[in-house]
Amino acid sequence: MTDVLTTAIESVMGTLWIYPIAAFFIFFDCLAPVMPSEVILNLTGAWSAARGAPDLYAIFGVAVMAAVAGDNVCYLLGTRLMPFIRRVPPNSKAADGLSWVRRNMRRGAGAAILVARFIPSARFFMTILLGSMRYPWPLFFFFDTLGVILWAIQGLAIGYAGGALLSEYPILALGLSIAMALVVGWVVQKLQLWITDRLDTRRGYAETP
Repeated sequence: MTDVLTTAIESVMGTLWIYPIAAFFIFFDCLAPVMPSEVILNLTGAWSAARGAPDLYAIFGVAVMAAVAGDNVCYLLGTRLMPFIRRVPPNSKAADGLSWVRRNMRRGAGAAILVARFIPSARFFMTILLGSMRYPWPLFFFFDTLGVILWAIQGLAIGYAGGALLSEYPILALGLSIAMALVVGWVVQKLQLWITDRLDTRRGYAETP
């Protein structure tokens, strides 16, 4: 089963089709976050290290362009997607992401945009809310592009590290890369919350429940 899956993935990874396929998933993850696009970065990064294809720099360029385009389309559709936000079920993962966005936007939209790129449940709501509140687009474009570049570097680097460690077992390398990405995302979120909480304490700011 593993050999069949490896062969099937390699049949795509070794062709030019991987670039439009990666762009498609990354772009539409911005608009309909069903499968985190980090998986695409981890997969292509791991295969690049283990098998030498696809080209890491080309995937990086494709990922950045697709993610920036998707985020900006979501930003432009912000007002029309607000009804979706209002229907988010309470006590769900989506609701947790929405609460994170609202809390951190009050602390500073620029930093929140950067960090939200690394949190799949938050970046979707971030772009919608900023678009709906008419946050200045040039600032959004700048912070979003910077966040996307850092996000793409992180996702590909983690995948590449997994592929280099387990070059003979690319499927295991993919699993390791995804696990590492989840840990990094969790650490980024916790570190950001710790830093902002300490800053809030110094300024005498208390978050309203």
